[in-house]
Amino acid sequence: MSSPNISDTNCPSCGAATPPLLKHSKLAVCAYCNSTLFIEDAQVASAGEKSVLTEIPSILRLGQQFQVGNWIFEPVGRIRYEYGASEGYWDEWWVQLSTGSTKWISNDEGEYVIENEVDFDGEVPAYEQLEIGASIQLLGKDLRVTEINHATCIGIEGQLPEIVNPGDTHRYAHLEGQNSELVTTEYEEDAIFVFEGVWLDPFEIKVA
Repeated sequence: MSSPNISDTNCPSCGAATPPLLKHSKLAVCAYCNSTLFIEDAQVASAGEKSVLTEIPSILRLGQQFQVGNWIFEPVGRIRYEYGASEGYWDEWWVQLSTGSTKWISNDEGEYVIENEVDFDGEVPAYEQLEIGASIQLLGKDLRVTEINHATCIGIEGQLPEIVNPGDTHRYAHLEGQNSELVTTEYEEDAIFVFEGVWLDPFEIKVA
């Protein structure tokens, strides 16, 4: 798979060579010493933190190519979130398609969803206004609120397009439509992000 990259470089903590850094990477975790690295203007700096993820069952693996239908992709980074008061956790995989574009795939207890962030300047309901079961129209879809919760980052791996640290939290809501539409709204301190997704049949995810 062709990968737009910044350069090959070395971890400032242990000196090990890092893999080619993707064009939009802002953060990486050294595969040798688990140090968190900040990436800016092709320069790499150590954040002085370490991140170790325990393995959980997953079809996906960093650095391996997979295929779903006509999509061929490679997972390049992962964020693990714990939701609620230790109610459970899920993984968010940042994947690069063979076209060079990137997407997010989440794995929550064996359920897989691929999502894209949507540039949306319309009105998004405030987190405090949401109620389970409430009907909402968003992105031209009739949706129902199925989950309202908060998530805490508990670990990172590989490369990521944003700065995320263990302990970071955000609030979120899942909205679903009658035709399997899925929309996620994420609430940060000063911003709201909207993601549109589709379910993936795990049996259709194959090693490429």
